[in-house]
Amino acid sequence: MKLAGRWLFWGLSGVALCYMTWSLIFSDHGYLVYRQEAMQTGMLRQELEELLADRERLAEEVLRLRNDPDALEELVHRELGYVYPDEIMLIMPEGRSSEVSGVKREGSKR
Repeated sequence: MKLAGRWLFWGLSGVALCYMTWSLIFSDHGYLVYRQEAMQTGMLRQELEELLADRERLAEEVLRLRNDPDALEELVHRELGYVYPDEIMLIMPEGRSSEVSGVKREGSKR
């Protein structure tokens, strides 16, 4: 009877150990989920740093536009396409710009 009790004890202990090991690795709060969430946290922190850098850059640009009339004038020229009466504006079709650059490359080989 003692031998059967020992086998039962060690058998149940082995089953319990296997269950706890499986639970530690594969459960909803196990190691694999922890590792995945740690990677996701790292990616989100990197994205947060990029967004904070963008925010800082935009805040500097807003201050520059408020205080520097030349910067505001440059923005109006670039974004809205305003020109002075003595300036000439050339508008290139978007599809043709690659063809033009290809012609320049071919011409430069000669």
